Amino acid sequence: MNTLNRVIVVLMLLMAIPLCSVVLITPVELAQLVQSATRTVIETLSQIRPEIRYGVGILLALALDALLILWLLFEVRPPRRIVRVPAVSGAIVAVAVDSIRERLKYHLDQLTDVIEVYPRVIPHREGLRVELDVLTTPEVEIPSKAQEILQMARMVVEDKMGLRLQGQPVVRIRHAPYPKGGPRPSSPGAH
Repeated sequence: MNTLNRVIVVLMLLMAIPLCSVVLITPVELAQLVQSATRTVIETLSQIRPEIRYGVGILLALALDALLILWLLFEVRPPRRIVRVPAVSGAIVAVAVDSIRERLKYHLDQLTDVIEVYPRVIPHREGLRVELDVLTTPEVEIPSKAQEILQMARMVVEDKMGLRLQGQPVVRIRHAPYPKGGPRPSSPGAH
């Protein structure tokens, strides 16, 4: 739904930019054009029999209202908070998204050089999308630590919880600040 919302907003902005420019630059000419077009539409619609005009109008209004109500329901529905475990046979087993998040946080916090983890778990039909915001010590080696975090996240989600990951987990690493007044790290080229 986020993609659809973004597309709609972009299209609305692309239409609003030239429309606002025309309205602000030529308001009198635009008003005359609207007035002329309105007269033409009124004359055309008045030639159609009222029962046909009202019938078609009601059908179009109902169809549009149904689409808008569906769109509204998709927008305001609560996100899925429970995920089914596919690896269990003979029963339907579900796990709360909060439980997955807490378990990831607990296991990833145990890793060395990891100060804090903020996991985000997004359920999808094909599996879970996992995003991890990780705060580490300042001197951590990013490639090896990211690999360690990814392995732990996969182990927790796939092996321990029996769930499927959708795509690659996203890991965003942020370093804690260096302590003030402490010794400065030596530059790699200096001896």
